Amino acid sequence: MNGSRFNRTTLFDKIKESQPEVLQKVFAVKGDITMEGLGLSDEDEARLADEVNVLFHAAATINFTEPMRVAVNMNMLGTKRVVSLARKMRNLQALVHVSTAYGNCHLPEVYEELYPAPIDPGRLIQLTEWLDDKLLEDITPRLVEPRPNTYTFTKALAEHLLVNDGEGLPITIIRPSIVCGSWREPIPGWVDNLFAFTGLLVGMGKGVLRSLYVSNGIKLDFIPVDVPINLMIVSAWNTAVGRYKPESVPIYCCSTGTDQPLTIEELAEHLKKSVRKYPFNYPLWYPDGSAKNIKFLHQLHVYAVNIIPAYIADTIMRILGRKPIAVKLCNKMVKAVSALEYFMLRDWTFHTSKTNALWRSLSPADQDLYHFSVKDLDWDTYIQTYQKGCKQYIMKEELSTIPFAKKMMTRMHVLHRIVQLCLMYGVWCLLSTDTASAFYSACFNGASQLLSLTPAFVAAEEAAATGS
Repeated sequence: MNGSRFNRTTLFDKIKESQPEVLQKVFAVKGDITMEGLGLSDEDEARLADEVNVLFHAAATINFTEPMRVAVNMNMLGTKRVVSLARKMRNLQALVHVSTAYGNCHLPEVYEELYPAPIDPGRLIQLTEWLDDKLLEDITPRLVEPRPNTYTFTKALAEHLLVNDGEGLPITIIRPSIVCGSWREPIPGWVDNLFAFTGLLVGMGKGVLRSLYVSNGIKLDFIPVDVPINLMIVSAWNTAVGRYKPESVPIYCCSTGTDQPLTIEELAEHLKKSVRKYPFNYPLWYPDGSAKNIKFLHQLHVYAVNIIPAYIADTIMRILGRKPIAVKLCNKMVKAVSALEYFMLRDWTFHTSKTNALWRSLSPADQDLYHFSVKDLDWDTYIQTYQKGCKQYIMKEELSTIPFAKKMMTRMHVLHRIVQLCLMYGVWCLLSTDTASAFYSACFNGASQLLSLTPAFVAAEEAAATGS
């Protein structure tokens, strides 16, 4: 691959400046994880079999709401196909498989070990081959239980496929928690997708996401993307020639909850600071969201500030003869946030003793070069850098626009307060009128009549009459 192809992204700017010739060594191979033989041509497969020493398997669907058939094909059968390719590699020294810390999320405490499979992986694969989409969809909730979704379910089973089918291969498993923007390298704050926490960060920064359903005091487990990548590199080295040799297949958990915990309350404070420091240019509303631990209040807030305004906006768009998109986008956002609720309501303890032991086995120079310890991670600085990265790499906004964005934020804040005052005044007027009094009286009389029809109330009246 010609090095000029990397000019499309800022991700490689650092290496383009320091060692541009290195990019000439990169050779892209066309393939597809969902196809037999990984969709490789005979020529490419032969080249990989001859030349590859280290194989990193990180391809997967991370969509929490993925249909079972798709999740099995990508996360499980994809792993089987990678193992088949690995067996053809004559000089393979390490196969590093990227799993997830949440593969066993039905357990509050997870160690760096292989847990029993929830179902025989081969049997599940057969089910996806035999059953039609409707029937498979109907039984999916019972299949994945007690896990919350097809992602965690199939990733847990993929580990078993890897260990069983890859017996005799130099295998290592990495289990990262919720992967977020980069911390230190190659560019602090770099991110290129809206998955998981990035989507929440952008939604809150744009003023669209205004309520989260969470449990008070829970620890959130985010991991900057460069941390598991460095761990992957070191674990590959360790598998091939390293000094630290854990028993059986090495499994390394890559998380922050144990060594650098972050509570939901701390996150809220960090977010307030980061949004004010690096605001987006054109927020749809003032970013003033809140966390709620009562689901009814959360749902009420979502309807009031998201769903109802979306329908109003689409109605206006139809009147103007334009395509309505607000409701569709709103429903998509609500669905995405709902898929994350399971992880915002629970605490986990992910043990990292093997990861820490691997870290201690490195020399100081290697620790600096392949930094995967999170003990020196400062959340306040990181989240501000992350917010800045979202502005630059997701919203495509130059940092020079920050003064303008802050002016927009101030205007939105004033408008937000005016609307709040108007609503409060409207409610006060409603509650203080004769109409409101008549309304409450009618509600009370109606409730009394309904109550009088209930068997318990009738029985109580009869008992009172008899007693008198």
